[in-house]
Amino acid sequence: MRSFSVAVTLPAITLIVAVGTSCSESVPERLPNPTPLPAPKVLTATARTLETSGLVVELTGTLSAPGNIYVEYANSSHGRFQSRPVRSNQNTYTVHATRLRADTIYEYQVFGTDLHGGTTTGPTGTFETGPLPKVLEESRFKVYAGQPTRPITFLEYRQKGFMGLAAVDSEGEIVWYFKGADGIPDEPTGEQPYSMARRPNGNIVYIAGFQGGTTGKGLVEIKPTGEEIARLVDECSPYGPIHHEVQILRDGRVMYLSREIQWEGFGNPAHPQEGDTIGIWNPSTGKNQIMWNIFDHIAPSDRTAPDSDRRLPGFPVWGGCDRDRSVQDWSHANSAVMAEDGSVLVSLRHLDQIVSISPDFKKIQWRIGGPGSDYVFPQASDRFYEPHTAIPLANGHILMFDNGNDRPNEEGGQYSRALELEVDHKNKTVRKIWEFVHDPIIFSVCCSSVERLPNGNTLVLFGSNFLPDPRPFKIMEITPEGQVAWDVLHQSREKQNQYRVYSADSIMEEQRIE
Repeated sequence: MRSFSVAVTLPAITLIVAVGTSCSESVPERLPNPTPLPAPKVLTATARTLETSGLVVELTGTLSAPGNIYVEYANSSHGRFQSRPVRSNQNTYTVHATRLRADTIYEYQVFGTDLHGGTTTGPTGTFETGPLPKVLEESRFKVYAGQPTRPITFLEYRQKGFMGLAAVDSEGEIVWYFKGADGIPDEPTGEQPYSMARRPNGNIVYIAGFQGGTTGKGLVEIKPTGEEIARLVDECSPYGPIHHEVQILRDGRVMYLSREIQWEGFGNPAHPQEGDTIGIWNPSTGKNQIMWNIFDHIAPSDRTAPDSDRRLPGFPVWGGCDRDRSVQDWSHANSAVMAEDGSVLVSLRHLDQIVSISPDFKKIQWRIGGPGSDYVFPQASDRFYEPHTAIPLANGHILMFDNGNDRPNEEGGQYSRALELEVDHKNKTVRKIWEFVHDPIIFSVCCSSVERLPNGNTLVLFGSNFLPDPRPFKIMEITPEGQVAWDVLHQSREKQNQYRVYSADSIMEEQRIE
C-alpha cells in the first residue's frame, strides 16, 4: 500500500453560499472560515461510486467527534489528489473524490484536520471507478501539443446516446460527466443540457434544453455529484424559450437569454419576428424577471439578409416554443455577458452586431457592426460576421469568436478567428488589436467560443466544420503572441457541432498534490 504524507497544505477557505440548497446535520458542508476545532479522529471509511456518475466517488464514515476532514487519493499512473476539506457537525461524514479516470483503481486515506496544518491519520483503502457511457468511451480528445493553463475543460455533449456535460483533463481524458434526464430511448426528446456556468463552489447551472438543445424548458442547478438543488421551470410562457446563454452574476443570481415573438410581423408579406430578451433568476427566492427586450430598442427593419429572414424548416432556427415555420429568426443572440461596470454585452449573430446595454437595462449604450452601428471600422478587414461569445475585457476591449459567415471576398472571404477589438468611444472607431486564425484556415459555420484566461492566454474552440463524421473540433489555447500553448483535436461520432468549452481549476475544489 502506498504511504500517504500528512504534511499537506490546505486550500484557503472562503465563504461560498450555495443558493437553493438544504443542509442535513449528518452531511458535511463546505466551511465558511477556518474554525478552531481540533482535528477529529476518523474511525471508519467506506467508498462507493455514485449512481449518477462512475467518476465521482463518495466516502462516508464515522468520526470521534464533529470536525473537519478531507481525503487523499492516488493512482500511480494518473497522479495524487486531495479533496477540499469539509465539515461534519456530527460523528459521521461524507466527502467526495473527483477528477477520476474511468475503470481505474485508486488508493485512498481519510484525514481529520484542524484547518491550520494539524492532522490526524484515518483509515486507508481502495476504490475502483466505473466505466464511461458508450458515447464518451468512443469519443476522442487527441492532445497534439502543450499543457493548458487550467487543468480542467468542461464542455456540453449533445448527440444520440448521450445528452449531458463532461470534463476532460490536460491529457484529454474524460474525468467527469453528467447525463441529462432521458426522454424516449435513442430519441432527442429528453433533457439536453446546453449552455452552462459554474459557481465558485463547483455547482453548475445549465439550460435544460430540448428540441435540439438550443431552446430550454428552464434552468437547473446541480452539484458536481449530479444532485439537483434548484430548478426554474419555464415552459415558454411568459419567459421563453430560454436559449444559448447562462451566466452567474456576482451576487449569485443567474442571467440568461430568452426570446419573444412579435406576431404582427415585418415585411411584405409580413412574417412574425423572433427577437431576444434577457432574464434574471434568483434561485434563493425563486424570483424570475425579464429585464430587457430587444423590440423596445431596435426595430426589425434593422436586419441583414439572408440571416434575419431565416425560417424553419430549411434552417435550424426555432420559431418559438411551437416551432412555427412562419417565424423569422431576426436577431439570434448567442451570448450575454455582464461587464465589471454592470453593463451587459450582447452578441446578435443575425445582425452581425454587438450591443452594450446599460446597467439598469433601460437603454442601449452603443451598437457595433451591422445595421444601425454607432461605430465604424477604418480597416474593413477588422469587421466581424455572425459572431459568438462576445466578452467585455477589463481593459475595455472586446474578445469574440468571429465565425465569418458571408464575409465579403474583399475582406478575406469565409474564415473563422478569435478576435480582440479596441473600441475608441471618443472617435467612434473600432480596430483589431489581436487575432488568431488557424493554419490551415478553419471556417466554423456555427457555434464556437473564446475565453480569456488569467495569464492572458485565450482558450479557443473551433466548434463546427463541413468535414465528414466524425467531425473534428479544435480546442486550443493561444498566447498573446499567437503561439499555440495547447492543441487538442476532439472527435465524437454523430456529434454535429460543439457549442462552447469552459476552463476550470477543478471539478469540486480538489487539488493535485506532489
